[in-house]
Amino acid sequence: MKYAKWMKNVGEGFIGEMLRAAQNPAMISFAGGLPALDLFPTQDLQAAFQKVFEEQGNAALQYAQTAGYPELRSWVASQHQRSQRPARTAEVIITTGSQQGLSLLAQTFLDPGDTVFLETPTYLGAIQAFEGFRADFQMIPCDEEGILPDELEKALAFTTPKFLYLIPNYQNPSGRVMGLERRKELLKVSQKYGLLLVEDNPYGELRYEGEPIPHLAELGENVIYLGTFSKVLAPGLRIGYVLADEDIIMHLEQTKEGVDLHSNNLTQRAIYEYLQKDLLPDHILKLREVYNVRRKAMVESIQTYLGDRVEMKVPAGGLFLWAKLMGVNNSFDYVQDMIRQNVLYVPGAVFYADGRVSNEMRLNYSCSTPEMIEEGMRRLARGLNQ
Repeated sequence: MKYAKWMKNVGEGFIGEMLRAAQNPAMISFAGGLPALDLFPTQDLQAAFQKVFEEQGNAALQYAQTAGYPELRSWVASQHQRSQRPARTAEVIITTGSQQGLSLLAQTFLDPGDTVFLETPTYLGAIQAFEGFRADFQMIPCDEEGILPDELEKALAFTTPKFLYLIPNYQNPSGRVMGLERRKELLKVSQKYGLLLVEDNPYGELRYEGEPIPHLAELGENVIYLGTFSKVLAPGLRIGYVLADEDIIMHLEQTKEGVDLHSNNLTQRAIYEYLQKDLLPDHILKLREVYNVRRKAMVESIQTYLGDRVEMKVPAGGLFLWAKLMGVNNSFDYVQDMIRQNVLYVPGAVFYADGRVSNEMRLNYSCSTPEMIEEGMRRLARGLNQ
């Protein structure tokens, strides 16, 4: 078949490969970014869907507005500030997961050869979304708080990117958090150069330590914000959103119209019904409690079974622990050994857009019990010893 030229450079999707390997019933997978199955609010969501069918059935099954169910858009707007003022409904578009938000941004903003600035390292799904529109990437050096403003300014002196993509809260894969002062410094640089920021925040509610920090979109202008219900409700719902200036939302709406007309109308209405019952705050508290236990279990198991073979920084939130395998050049080299041991991690190299070799690995703790985590670390240690 004569596929698009850019597809020649794309191998089998690593995310898909890991998900397939994880289907083995004997596998303990730390590879996915999966919320815990046992914590989905299934009964409450079932009740919400049932009520929508009973009261809005025909309307919920009809075509709908491309920008999304108006009531859900208004609810999203009510939860956010933009540039220190309340967000407006017209500044929100509902997407089929925040992953579609990334794809819509790429399709709307990127021409072949345009440059996108990325954190070092960054979310694999963002690399894939932007790569599909033949973007060039420049990875900006980071420290434990994320993007270094001085390094960003150096890069901007030579290159004008379409935007900078970043995850300030519990970053995927590193788990780091950008502090308030760093956020303000970053905004100063972005304002100076007219740099558009794309702020992705899928993990912000999953906080186990510290206090919440205002979003970049709350603090300054020229920020596009991406949110999702995947991590706090269920990813199978496939509902996310983009918050941005009305002109940007209008252009994203035009793009989305040609992609899927609108996100699932029934699901949007059911989520809104669930939110109206004010069940989400208590559900998030439950997620934090359980995930915090699992986070601690992973840290303790790494210390017990891997010891000084691993260097790690304990995340204050999110779903991932980012670790270095000491004395190892490339963590990719051990993936097949781990599969034979029935344990999975994601090798660090896939989170870099510049093809570098990495001795790092990303470990997910949210969808494994403490007992599974301990056994998984035993297996990981055996795999490293082979």
